[in-house]
Amino acid sequence: MFLGLLLLPGPCFPLVAGRTAQQTGQVLPKGNTQEAQAAISYEGQLVTSVEIAGRPDLDMSTVRPLIEQPINAPYEQQKVDATAENLKTAGMSQEVEVQILPERNGLRVLFVMQPAAYFGIFRFPGITHFNYTRLLQAANFPRQEPFTAGRVGEAQSGLLAFLYQSGFFAATVTPEVQTDKTQRLVNVIFHIDLQRRARYGEIVIEGIPQEEAAKLKGGLQSRRMRLRSAYIKPGRTYSPRGVEAASRYMQEQMAKQHRLAAGVQLVSTRYDPATNRVDLNFHITPGPLINVAVAGAGLRNRTKKKLIPIFQENTVDPDLVYEGQQNLISHFQSKGFFDVKVESDVQRTASGATIVYHVEKGQRGKVKALEFSGNHHFSERDLQAQVGVRRAKVYLPFFSHGKYSSQLVARSVDNLEGLYQAAGYGAVKVTPKVDRQGGDLRLRFEVEEGPRDLVASLRLEGNQSIARAVLAPKGLSLEEGKPYSPQLLNQDRNQITAAYLDQGFLTMVFSSRVTAVKGNPHRFDVVYTIEEGSRIYTAQVDQIGAVRTRPNLIARTVNIKVGKPLGQSALLRGESQLYGLGIFDWASVDTRRPVNSEPQVDVVVKLHEAKTNSISYGFGFSVIRRGGSVPGGSVAVPGLPVVELPSNFETSEETFWGPLGSIEYTRRNFRGTAQSLTLGAFAGRLDQHASAGWADPAFRNSVWTASATISADRNQENPLYTSQIAQAGLQFQRYMDAAKTKSVFFRYNFSHTILSNLLIPGLVPPQDQNVQLSTLSASFVRDTRDDVLDAHKGFYQSAEVDFNPTQLGSSASFTRFLGQLAYYRPVFAESSVWANSIRLGVEVSLSGEPIPISTTFFSGGGSTLRGFPLNGAGPQRPVPVCNNPADPATCTNITVPVGGPQLLILNSELRFPLGITDKLKAAAFYDGGNVYGHLGNFWTTYTNSVGGGLRYSTPIGPIRLDIGHNLNPVPGINPTQWFITLGQAF
Repeated sequence: MFLGLLLLPGPCFPLVAGRTAQQTGQVLPKGNTQEAQAAISYEGQLVTSVEIAGRPDLDMSTVRPLIEQPINAPYEQQKVDATAENLKTAGMSQEVEVQILPERNGLRVLFVMQPAAYFGIFRFPGITHFNYTRLLQAANFPRQEPFTAGRVGEAQSGLLAFLYQSGFFAATVTPEVQTDKTQRLVNVIFHIDLQRRARYGEIVIEGIPQEEAAKLKGGLQSRRMRLRSAYIKPGRTYSPRGVEAASRYMQEQMAKQHRLAAGVQLVSTRYDPATNRVDLNFHITPGPLINVAVAGAGLRNRTKKKLIPIFQENTVDPDLVYEGQQNLISHFQSKGFFDVKVESDVQRTASGATIVYHVEKGQRGKVKALEFSGNHHFSERDLQAQVGVRRAKVYLPFFSHGKYSSQLVARSVDNLEGLYQAAGYGAVKVTPKVDRQGGDLRLRFEVEEGPRDLVASLRLEGNQSIARAVLAPKGLSLEEGKPYSPQLLNQDRNQITAAYLDQGFLTMVFSSRVTAVKGNPHRFDVVYTIEEGSRIYTAQVDQIGAVRTRPNLIARTVNIKVGKPLGQSALLRGESQLYGLGIFDWASVDTRRPVNSEPQVDVVVKLHEAKTNSISYGFGFSVIRRGGSVPGGSVAVPGLPVVELPSNFETSEETFWGPLGSIEYTRRNFRGTAQSLTLGAFAGRLDQHASAGWADPAFRNSVWTASATISADRNQENPLYTSQIAQAGLQFQRYMDAAKTKSVFFRYNFSHTILSNLLIPGLVPPQDQNVQLSTLSASFVRDTRDDVLDAHKGFYQSAEVDFNPTQLGSSASFTRFLGQLAYYRPVFAESSVWANSIRLGVEVSLSGEPIPISTTFFSGGGSTLRGFPLNGAGPQRPVPVCNNPADPATCTNITVPVGGPQLLILNSELRFPLGITDKLKAAAFYDGGNVYGHLGNFWTTYTNSVGGGLRYSTPIGPIRLDIGHNLNPVPGINPTQWFITLGQAF
């Protein structure tokens, strides 16, 4: 029911102990409100709307005479109470809860009829142009809000405004209200008829001379505007992004004319339903002519626009002029001109103004030293981490000037004082001292730590349900004898509050009282007062919105138990886990209504399922010239390591041409169990591939995830061989702990590889040209590393056992074990990392038949033994490579890795900073081990490699340069190798 003008709803919070109504409470107690009025007084404030909430079935004509509080009139508590009593007396509700929502223009008064119906979900059937979350945002979806017809009207208006802005000016939105009386939820279906998207009509530019407007209009309709999405030629499809880009373009063009304060405004969009076109009317306010110049120093135009905010703000005022002056000082100081002086001169004329920044750079110098004095609690290394100033690099004397500016110094002082204050030094004072020697300077931060604030006593009051040992098993930040600071108190507040919320005390209130000990202003008595409130239990869990997904999957994923305490973390975790299934594009797990003092609440799981089916495809035409010099001078035969070929090796050339195409189909949430099914195919002249995949994140409604794949591939792109590979696999995985650091895998894989048309016959032994592998495997992984791409601490452990029996179709019966243990530890005040790894592999033939070479172990290269080239360690065999097999003179022997059934690799590496930049580090390493035909020759073939390298951090992992030297050189192999790759060696 709706009366009066509605504004956008504000937040609604329960009135709980320890909070005044002015702080949170727009909810007044049920029934008589005299007690609440003592704490709050809205008397006399303007009431902009009065609504009946929670009852979509009420007839407004019967309710209107009962409402005594008028709209657009002063708030009167007596009339509000009378209205609530009238609604109860008329038998329309057992209880009436009054909610007062202060808004920008006045008060919104809600009479919530209990038991109330709350908003469920919004649906937008048939709409594919916009994603669901964007439509929810446009409709301003209400969370935990009782139903009001006015709120539906607001959502309808918001959707129409969004659709008009997107170019659908003829769109209509018709809401349909559906009430679920069982769950006391009201779902709203918005039937949207988009019609056709409008097109641009006439473009009118006013406010500037006609010739200039025509030039701007011509620029908007030029082809180069397509790249900027500012092409708004009449007849083109309307785009809000294009209108915004056009406004920016015109603003830039005015700025080029020195009209920096010009204003570009879209005055109106006139839509003509008959032609489905939109006329755009832009008005440009030219503003004064403003010239900005920098005298006394060269400055690129782009840099000038970046440093002087007048160019970004499109206006001129003294504050912006001063800000530009300070930015210029900081810029030149960062270039080594520490004594730079910048003065601004504003010269006003009848047509505008000229702003000249006069720069005296002074002598260029370096930051010779960065020092600290008076610091006792923190080391210089700790303090340097808070300082933005950097000294010049002594090993880059001609390029490095250091990093210095007045702004950096001021920011550094704030950071240093903040660091000390957080540690309890509330009276700390940091004073920067600059000693200038010519153009150079020495900066010293003088620290006056002062006395340390300490906790004299700490007392907890009101924690009746949760013991202190449970609230803080490792102790609180503030304890008797520990340092005191507001930051540490906030840490305790967060810890205690989180513990109570997790235990179901959703209305608890934390407050603190700190008093100085008499006679000692640096010792404090601290009291934490906890008002626990009621413990909240889950009464029931309702699901709405899911159409295809099975309810038991949703319930198991949310994992909120009926009858158990309801913790805040359980709600957040349930919502996160629903998104983790990958089948919902929107999910909400929350209580039906804001929690107050009731002991049991209902949880509502609201969902919207993502698109089920998707198809992607592509077509093209390829021309492949196969042969001649082999690309890269190497060849990677499937199942074998990369082999380097002679530089003079060539094959006959042949050109292949023809069409190519690919298609992939994905079915998500298959059978309503979050399973996904993917089918794909690619066909080209020399390469054909087909694959199918299936994944189930909750196999048979358990904690196991399962996946299966099958693929077939035929490839003739390499002139040296033709490969045909068929593969199939099935995998089961589960995590063994809540932190997901331990996991186990069980797999079955089948592969059949056929190699034919070998141009180098000896490259692949005959028994490895047609190989079948049927592998049963189990593996365990424990990963506690802090960063998978660049670990600084933690462990990585893995162990895998494979079994290949001929009874299941394998070419040979053998078993295989591969294990790794890696350990990462910070050293040298945690600025460096000591990384260690050991890898051990063993294969045993069970039938006496040779083990396929594709499953043996190989070593050598940037991730194993860096004193060898890739796969260059271990046994090798000679293979003749001939350009003309009939002519022995054209033959050259190459070495091909044989691999081995045993593997031992030891790696130890120290990674440390260089001090040039935080992203650049160096490393010194030792690599030992080899691949062995049998362990009997362990010591005779064990190799040692040492070396060093550089690491440059990037978002996708460090770029790594390593140079390794083999201390046990092998004839024919260069003992010094270098590698450039992405990612750490281990």
